[in-house]
Amino acid sequence: MNIETWKCGPPPSTGQKQRYPSRFIDNVRRYYPDFLSTNTLHLFSGSSDFGITTDIRADTGCDIIAPFDDIPLENGSVDNALADPPYADFFMRDWDNDPLPRPKHILKECSRLVKEGGLIGILHIIIIPAYKELKVERVGLHPILCGPNNAMRVFNVFKRVNGEK
Repeated sequence: MNIETWKCGPPPSTGQKQRYPSRFIDNVRRYYPDFLSTNTLHLFSGSSDFGITTDIRADTGCDIIAPFDDIPLENGSVDNALADPPYADFFMRDWDNDPLPRPKHILKECSRLVKEGGLIGILHIIIIPAYKELKVERVGLHPILCGPNNAMRVFNVFKRVNGEK
């Protein structure tokens, strides 16, 4: 398993508040370039420079408007999935009282959508346990240092495996 701390910096000063910390995509490109494919599902993204984007808010300019746990795609239809969900009520002000996305539920939906052998990456403030019932195995765990106060986030990386691990 790959464990390395990534120094990233604060999120951009413009754009959506939940955008990745700066230099995050540079690290993804270096360690997990498969995430940057055109068939990567990019959850909670609004608009993005790559992949199929999804968000619950139409004003983000995403490709698919849907809740994170009910994305209207076929099982195993994407190569990879990448998610940067909101993790505090502060980020939910404009979400019409929708429940805060739980990492296990995000991982479950991504496991359904990603092809066998594909990667699932979730950037969050917690280390997400790799639940065996979700047919994934952890392949990477990267603490992310971002912001002037060294705020910590964790990039959890899983690989979709078959049901007979």
